[in-house]
Amino acid sequence: MPEVAEQSSASDGASVLVAFLPAPSDLLLAEEQGWYRIRSRQMADRLRGGIERFSYLAFYQPQSFGNEKYCIRRYAPIRAVTEAKRLELLPDQPAHPLADQIYYKLDLGPVSVLERPIVSDRPRRILFIPTTFDRLHRCREINELFTGSRIEDLLFEQLRRLDLTPEREWHVICSDPARPGRPKRSYFLDFALFCRDREIDIETDGDRWHTGPQASAADNERANLLEANRWHILRFNTAKLEREMDGVLSVIREAVNKYGGAKDPKGVVRRFSADGRLLPGQGSLDF
Repeated sequence: MPEVAEQSSASDGASVLVAFLPAPSDLLLAEEQGWYRIRSRQMADRLRGGIERFSYLAFYQPQSFGNEKYCIRRYAPIRAVTEAKRLELLPDQPAHPLADQIYYKLDLGPVSVLERPIVSDRPRRILFIPTTFDRLHRCREINELFTGSRIEDLLFEQLRRLDLTPEREWHVICSDPARPGRPKRSYFLDFALFCRDREIDIETDGDRWHTGPQASAADNERANLLEANRWHILRFNTAKLEREMDGVLSVIREAVNKYGGAKDPKGVVRRFSADGRLLPGQGSLDF
């Protein structure tokens, strides 16, 4: 049984990778055999700086964990990163269709339990969240783990001060209503706000918008599919966020009101008055 570990100041700045743990059986492999697998090199290659830069692995537990679902409770030091076929890792599953595929294998040290779990207030799908050892021990909610740009972190803080509950790096899968047989597209949104009548996607990469013909076409396709799947998109460039934050927040409040008010994870709907305050009876959230 893993023990609750005390935080070491020497490790505060160490890089931590929060990764999806599919099922309790995978936790047993980590605890008893000391390893974790990543199926696709392509997935791992999305990580800036490579997977080798991480010192610790933390586990996000989905619905399969029952009473311990939608949270991060455990972590372990990463001792080494190697490669192996799936069949070598799981020899009792020779008929699996990916038996011959090469996986990344992360060799782990002892699994420890956080003193307080980090919860996800909404069920969500994650692939990876790069974070730090300090945040792993300090944060209470999963959105606090993200280490985005300075301007993204600032906007997140401002949205929380408005008593909104944005989700960072929210994963959505979009179908094309005009072409039902077309493969679905997968996107990650900078910030997602859930409203009564329509969802809001807030993007902070406005100064990279339309930087070339191919990028422009992909961005337009993304915007069209999100709009077709009931997402309203707000884009703000860095200059706007740095110099006109009050105006940015005013635009966001107007959008929230336009789409019926923002829903918190418990289903409470929040709307704003003309002076930017919550309407009566919609008290502040305790973050």
